[in-house]
Amino acid sequence: MVDLSKYLEQAADAVKRRNFAMAVKIYGQVLSIQPDFGDARSGLRKALFQKAAQKAPSKLAAMLFGGVHLMTGGLCRMLGQHGAAAKAYERYLALDPLAEGANLKLGDSLQRAGLAKSALAVFAAYAEHQPRCLEACRSAGQLCYEQGKLQEALQMYELALKVDPRDQESLKARKNLAAEGALRSTGIEKAESSRDLIKDKEQQKKLERQERLQLSAEEVEQELQELEEQLQQNPADQKLLRRAARLREMAKDLAGALDLVEQLLQKAPGDPDLMDQAGDLRIRLQEQMVQKAEKRGDEAAAARARAALAQLRVGEARRRVERNPADFGSRFELGAGLLASGDTDAAIAELQQAVKDPRKKTEATFLLGQAFQQKGLPDLALGQYEKALQAAGTGAVAKEALYQMGSICEAQGRAAEALSHFTKILEQDIGFRDVAKKVEALKG
Repeated sequence: MVDLSKYLEQAADAVKRRNFAMAVKIYGQVLSIQPDFGDARSGLRKALFQKAAQKAPSKLAAMLFGGVHLMTGGLCRMLGQHGAAAKAYERYLALDPLAEGANLKLGDSLQRAGLAKSALAVFAAYAEHQPRCLEACRSAGQLCYEQGKLQEALQMYELALKVDPRDQESLKARKNLAAEGALRSTGIEKAESSRDLIKDKEQQKKLERQERLQLSAEEVEQELQELEEQLQQNPADQKLLRRAARLREMAKDLAGALDLVEQLLQKAPGDPDLMDQAGDLRIRLQEQMVQKAEKRGDEAAAARARAALAQLRVGEARRRVERNPADFGSRFELGAGLLASGDTDAAIAELQQAVKDPRKKTEATFLLGQAFQQKGLPDLALGQYEKALQAAGTGAVAKEALYQMGSICEAQGRAAEALSHFTKILEQDIGFRDVAKKVEALKG
């Protein structure tokens, strides 16, 4: 039997040397021998993601040279030939690795073809690189559960709930997983007396409570008291400290939560989850500083607090982008922060990457319009605003885009076009800004 692990080591070494073509070739050879080899499938996807991060692929070239593979994949799915469909999507993704639709269809085709380990590898890899993809997170959670990986399943559903806290499918699955995980860990099915059952049920409730995203104020206070007692006995227990930090955050004690997270970072300075949590907490604390200054009417202090907040947001977003250049959600946050701080050119560079995230595309396109407008490039700004308007259809972004388009046309003396843009806003929202006065003035 061929020792495939050696090939995986060779492929991983090629990735380290940034020889992505060699890595992709080796992973492909391994999968031709063993199609349901999850490690190889995951390695292939991650190698292509890193290649895309090093040099952004051309969507146009991908469609020109790979569009036929998308059509082939769709046709094979219709005919029930899911193995062939998966191969077609792999060929397209070699040209456009981060295409969300193709990645999801690849995972689904592999699952329907009975290659569950490979399907999980695809969904999990995409969820890792695009954590805002709800469907990838949910699908990975479902497959983890089916393969008996309860803890990994819980983590995936938790990612899904970060995207949409009200997603009923993820909420239900997470609750069921928490209960099942607690049941297995307590050994309740082996209890021999009513006393054992009572004890196990209490432990089950505790474990189930720890897995829930939201707790009542009373539940938070009760669990915090229990944790404080345990920490007195084991002050360096990282699991207890992590849970205590989350509970303090739930209790809106952001400073206390940050203090605990910083203690943990001293012991695990490179932990990405802790770094993200610390960054989020610092931003929320600074937001409170802004709100307090505004509430007491101290505009000078509020201005200083807002400037500090902008710097924090930019710094945190830049750190996340440096860690994962393919995190387009963070690139959007970085671009928005840079634009707010006046670094227009750097903001444009980030926002042009952020439009690749389908969940941020409309907002990123609108901000690109603002950036070009600030640079004194009205024609480019109008083009971006038009794209944002088409994508948004209606709503706040659509009204803002129309307003900016009207303002540009008004400044250029194109009164009829300006009136057309402002009138469209008037049809939706007569109270929007000063649009009623602008329509009246332009008509006059």
